[in-house]
Amino acid sequence: MKITHEFSTPRNIFEKLIRDYEQLDIRVNGDNIFNFVSTAHHLQEWIKRAPIHSTQQGKRLVSKASSEKCIKLCKDIVTAKKTFKVIIDDPRAQAEPDYTKKPRVNDVEYYNKGTKEYKLIVGNEEYDPFELKENIMDIYKTYFLKK
Repeated sequence: MKITHEFSTPRNIFEKLIRDYEQLDIRVNGDNIFNFVSTAHHLQEWIKRAPIHSTQQGKRLVSKASSEKCIKLCKDIVTAKKTFKVIIDDPRAQAEPDYTKKPRVNDVEYYNKGTKEYKLIVGNEEYDPFELKENIMDIYKTYFLKK
């Protein structure tokens, strides 16, 4: 069996954004944050170069996305305009986790229970990484989940 993993349309990039989003549910760390914001930022470029951009819906999507603070934040991170760090306050942690292994419990479960606190610091501003990823997905899924 031949399996092809193709990136040729904005939908392919949106599907990657979904996978990056899911990785953040599993583990919040700098790598997963960077992958997610990078994909979110570059999705606009894919939309601009696709036939969808010639439609009113496509133009509105790009205009809306580019004006949103969370998408501007993605651009600032990807273009190195601002640095970022992830802080996880885990009162039970005794050592740095092994990021090469999948955790027994997904970070989103700790977040929902309130047993760990997650902060994304971009420049001098603090963000909740779970709220940020939801806001970003809400912008794009409005269009892509209707198609």
